[in-house]
Amino acid sequence: MRAQVIFFKSKAFVNERFSRELVPLGEQIANKCQGLPLTIVVVARLLSKSKSTEEEWKNVAENMKSRVTKDPAEQCLRVVTSSYHYLPNDLQACLLYLTIFPEDSKISV
Repeated sequence: MRAQVIFFKSKAFVNERFSRELVPLGEQIANKCQGLPLTIVVVARLLSKSKSTEEEWKNVAENMKSRVTKDPAEQCLRVVTSSYHYLPNDLQACLLYLTIFPEDSKISV
């Protein structure tokens, strides 16, 4: 569990602009990621770009409680879906547009 907390901190606290009050919340959130690297990265990057308030981090921690499952694939899907809902509307539309292309296809611009 300690390794995932360190990994989470390296992704969430990239610019070290967070208050010390967020560290225990970050550790709590990292532990809820159940050691899944994709989950840790997605959640940590989401938080690194958030308002960085204790309330915002508590909301993410509470949201993760309802999304925790024993199945790793399901856990990743739930976290990615959750992070999608935190995106601004224009980025949600962009991401949805990209899903129409098959994996590894070239996209003309």
